[in-house]
Amino acid sequence: MTEEWNKDENRRVNMLVLLTLLSYLIGSVCASFVKETVVQLVMIQAFCLAPGLIALIAFRKDKPFGKAFTETYRVHRIRIGVILLVALMMLFLMPLLTLINLVSQEFTNYVAAEDITDRIKNYPFPVALLCVGIIPAIGEELTYRGLMYGHYRKRSALMGALLTGLIFGLMHGNLNQMTYAFAMGFIFAMVDEATGSTVSSMVMHALVNCGSVIIIYIIKWSNSAVLDQAVNDTVEMTPQMFLGYGVVALFGTYFAFSIYREISYRCCTEVQIREEVRKPGRMRALGDMFTAPLVVALVVLVALLVATELNL
Repeated sequence: MTEEWNKDENRRVNMLVLLTLLSYLIGSVCASFVKETVVQLVMIQAFCLAPGLIALIAFRKDKPFGKAFTETYRVHRIRIGVILLVALMMLFLMPLLTLINLVSQEFTNYVAAEDITDRIKNYPFPVALLCVGIIPAIGEELTYRGLMYGHYRKRSALMGALLTGLIFGLMHGNLNQMTYAFAMGFIFAMVDEATGSTVSSMVMHALVNCGSVIIIYIIKWSNSAVLDQAVNDTVEMTPQMFLGYGVVALFGTYFAFSIYREISYRCCTEVQIREEVRKPGRMRALGDMFTAPLVVALVVLVALLVATELNL
């Protein structure tokens, strides 16, 4: 951690978290009046980005916008070799995320595949790939890992990753998606910490989103009712399935962690991350991140999630 923690900046960022939530809700309402799904998706991303970008323009002082944007959202270049390692790490993490998704289905309705299918199945594949796979990955990573985590990491990278992961998960609005989105949010933030750039989490996020789009279109092109049912229906976990997925997820996570160490070594952040993980006073650091606007935002997000789960 090389940047100084600033309480005034923390209050501004927490207010931006609340404003981002409100902007998202307003954007969702506005998007509901638009018939085209792809336009809805782009509108919602624009509404989520708006508070941060407006604040950036207001508080950038004498810095050129491009430089202020790059610093605030941590959009720095990373080597192609590191990008490939990041992509490989994400592939090894997929079994773990799949396991979390399957376990969450035991406690809630499975909504992810059905939701994304309804959004894109009637659009050309390139359009769906762009609007569902790539644009949300860029927009959400700029907001959550760039703006939010980019600030919280100044106090504690580990606690900042957990907090932004929680916000990211809750913003999905249902328990099924919240569980694995929380895990992804934490992982994405720690990878950004290793590389020093949100470009890495954009790559990982896009791989997850684009993978879902590709699977859905394979089903569409094959006209397979069996595949369609397998993707959209809730899977009942048996002990044998849990054990099988668990073993694969365990090995996948081990290899992913090994790749993470290689990424941090190549980016010269290995010692920094090790010191951050071992640093005492984590709960105090987490407490320092909280102000009234952040608490309000979290309460609203939890209330919306509970309302969704109870079908209120």
